[in-house]
Amino acid sequence: MALILIAEDDHGTSRLAATALRNQGHEVITAPDGLSAWRLIEMRSPSLIVSDVNMPGMSGHDLLNRLRGHPRLALTPLILLTSLQERKDMRHGMALGANDYLTKPLRPKELIEAVGAQFDQQRRREAMQSSEVQGALAQALEQQAWDLHEQYEKRLARELSEQWPQDTHDEGSTHLEKATVLWAEIRHYQTWLEALAPHELSLVLKRFYENCGDTVHIFGAAALYFVGEGLVAIYADPADASTSAHHSLRALKAAQGLQKTGASMNAYIEEHLGGRHLPPFEVGVALHQGPVALTRLEGLLGGAAQYIPVGETVVQARTIRRLSPRVAGTITVSESVMRALTGTVKILGRYAIPWDADRAPLEVCAVQLLPQAEFPPKRTLR
Repeated sequence: MALILIAEDDHGTSRLAATALRNQGHEVITAPDGLSAWRLIEMRSPSLIVSDVNMPGMSGHDLLNRLRGHPRLALTPLILLTSLQERKDMRHGMALGANDYLTKPLRPKELIEAVGAQFDQQRRREAMQSSEVQGALAQALEQQAWDLHEQYEKRLARELSEQWPQDTHDEGSTHLEKATVLWAEIRHYQTWLEALAPHELSLVLKRFYENCGDTVHIFGAAALYFVGEGLVAIYADPADASTSAHHSLRALKAAQGLQKTGASMNAYIEEHLGGRHLPPFEVGVALHQGPVALTRLEGLLGGAAQYIPVGETVVQARTIRRLSPRVAGTITVSESVMRALTGTVKILGRYAIPWDADRAPLEVCAVQLLPQAEFPPKRTLR
């Protein structure tokens, strides 16, 4: 099996992680701080690194930065360990090129699944090395650290209001001339309604929504709204879009994260609601692009103002999500979104979605994100 390095100054967490991975057959070495970890990395060249963010001497971010700058070790997968309260650290780590992150307290099952996912990606990369597209994919990976830095570090450091193009003629609304609407819903929701008591359903939805919030936010959503059995997220470009990934690309990555979040809910449901003959917990996601207005409503909930997404783009996104055929493991995107995703996805199906008797149907595709081309090589976006 693989050689894995764990860099963690907390002895209990380090021992828990090492035991879980050794039980899977991996060889594990540990380091109590970043400097010791770096020496072991240079000497042993581990296949994967699991590192805490806050460590004495050299932090997990410093270790990651040094790793990504090393000509021989730059592609080594690294998973960060952080707490739920360290959202800024989490985003900074993703910008530096972390492959994944796990929150503390560490759960052995989540660690094993995250490590397994990284090795699966490595095997896919090795299988494609002889193909003509390998050169382009390798170039995309080499660009990853720089691209992620520009996409997240600059964008997420701003207030959300600074990210949205403002219409000075209407102080009550924010008008986005072009945005990507992400509409996600829990599949088989009617079955869940019938099978669970209200307090049980509330626990499931609370767990799901809490996990979704981080997933949507980390990829720079301009707005997030929970609607019954799902959510709506709006992705838009700032005024200076030349140094940022297109909003459709970020929405696609968030959609993939939401599907993984949904899949991870099954273990929680089995633990708390096992034996109820419930369907698998799955999340269906649709993406559509066009103009969106965020309308400000005053006087709700004790006087607090709220923004509500309105417009034909939002309605069409909901229609696409609800009428599209279910293709396992895919995300449904409209033709307008597909144009921005060229080179980053594999198309598994094309469909026409009726939505208005007097107008042409909406052309959509069922797609999967290519495993190594999360974002294309840097280019100027219009």
